[in-house]
Amino acid sequence: MVSAFLIDAINNPTKVVQELFEEHTGDINQFPTVVARHFSDVFLNSDDTLREVLPLDVNHPPESFTQRSLVRFHGMVQDTSPSPEMYLASLNENKCGGWGISQNTPASEWPSSFDYCDLRETTTLWAVTVPGQTDWKTEELTDRSHCGSSSSQSPPQPHKFPVPNAPHIGVQVKIYDNEAAQLLKATDVVTFIGILTSESLDSETDSSPMVPSLHVLCHKLQSTGNAPHTEELATVREDLIKWIADEALGGDEDAAQWLLLELSAKVYTRTTPLLPPSLTLSRFPSPTLSSPALPTLHHVLSDLLPQYITVPLSLDLLNKENFSPESKDEDLHSGYLQVPQGTTLLLTENGVREGKLVEKGIMNIRAVQEVMNAQTLEYSFPFSKFSFSTDIVTIVLCDGRKSAFFQTGFTVPLETKPLLKDNLYKPRDQIKIPDTVKLAAYRSFLAAAKCCFGTVQVAEETSRHIQEDFVRQRQEDSSITADDLIHLMKVARLLAASMLEQEVTVDIWEKSKRLDASRKKRSP
Repeated sequence: MVSAFLIDAINNPTKVVQELFEEHTGDINQFPTVVARHFSDVFLNSDDTLREVLPLDVNHPPESFTQRSLVRFHGMVQDTSPSPEMYLASLNENKCGGWGISQNTPASEWPSSFDYCDLRETTTLWAVTVPGQTDWKTEELTDRSHCGSSSSQSPPQPHKFPVPNAPHIGVQVKIYDNEAAQLLKATDVVTFIGILTSESLDSETDSSPMVPSLHVLCHKLQSTGNAPHTEELATVREDLIKWIADEALGGDEDAAQWLLLELSAKVYTRTTPLLPPSLTLSRFPSPTLSSPALPTLHHVLSDLLPQYITVPLSLDLLNKENFSPESKDEDLHSGYLQVPQGTTLLLTENGVREGKLVEKGIMNIRAVQEVMNAQTLEYSFPFSKFSFSTDIVTIVLCDGRKSAFFQTGFTVPLETKPLLKDNLYKPRDQIKIPDTVKLAAYRSFLAAAKCCFGTVQVAEETSRHIQEDFVRQRQEDSSITADDLIHLMKVARLLAASMLEQEVTVDIWEKSKRLDASRKKRSP
């Protein structure tokens, strides 16, 4: 029975909506919920059935579909500020008017007069391809049997995508289940299933451009649920550290371990802030004229993480590009920092040369620092500013003793092995990529470590040991403060998470002290 529903829904979703409308005898206000429940039961209870729906993405752009095709769009909500649109819920002969049906209905089928009680609102959003979603994650979400070719057309509203000039899909999203739509917010990652059309961006303006429009039948918010971990996963830690060190960090395994700690972090709590620390890898050499501009670390992180962006900083980029979202003429322009929770950002300072930062550049640096310090990002509107929560891991590469722009939680001077120094910058095809099984284990390990960070506790015995240890250290060195204790506690939690442990033990505490002491001994 489900198979028949599946075939009908894929082949003619408009017909299915009409049949549901004819069968519906309850309150018409509840009909959008009925539609959402029906299509959710058909598509969202199984990844296999979900993959039966053709994806809307850069390899399957809007122009490759016929009007009113059923598609799925895995995207990020970029703008929730567009005004709701009105639609006529019921047409002549008990015909449904929602989900874009009225736009394709001949004038003869419209009622000669209608009851204003039949007017309903649909929530309108703008959504974009998930910024920073890496190639392997996209392939994981897309059935390989759905082959396609990339779009030759420029996406509409390109200013609404965080990364300038990057290929992406932008789509106007219309949600008829308004109660469910109210739960969505900017930077949420959502899988939408709906009917694809091409419509005016603003139905009240004749000169408004035509844009892809998705009339949503059902949707599912991406979960950040627990990633299962096994004893086998815990054994890949040392292997992962060595691979990152040898391929991307000149053989520096200590630096690779600090990077692993950073990648294990996420926002745990905001009330008593326990936020991801930021990391600077200092003494990171600039590329030579003959080497690639991007560090090898960029490719390595792209192979390990589901959401990752490199921002090659320069004075020109800082002074001209947007890092924070800003509303202009009631249209929210995006910025580099408007990314989903769980994104990792690599900021490279090697391209920064002498020059002047203008006001915009200074504001961009402040925005990045605010994300590092408080995990909040300010959105600017004509008469107000609002801060929204973020969860972004930030890594800075600089060739000096510290970052030129940012104060980060940890600074680790890089110490490369002479024979591996050239590995810092090399083409992707020269990287020794692990086999498929091992690479999948690395990815699963990092996902499990990030989940562990949110559950790490400090045992009572360890807590007593730490207090006594801190008192003893203060007696030996009066310069040690409570901030030093907070810093070490953060290192201990991260180390425990990176070991897939849910408790800071005395052994982990002592290892954390040794790791941090070793970092401080390095040449600044």
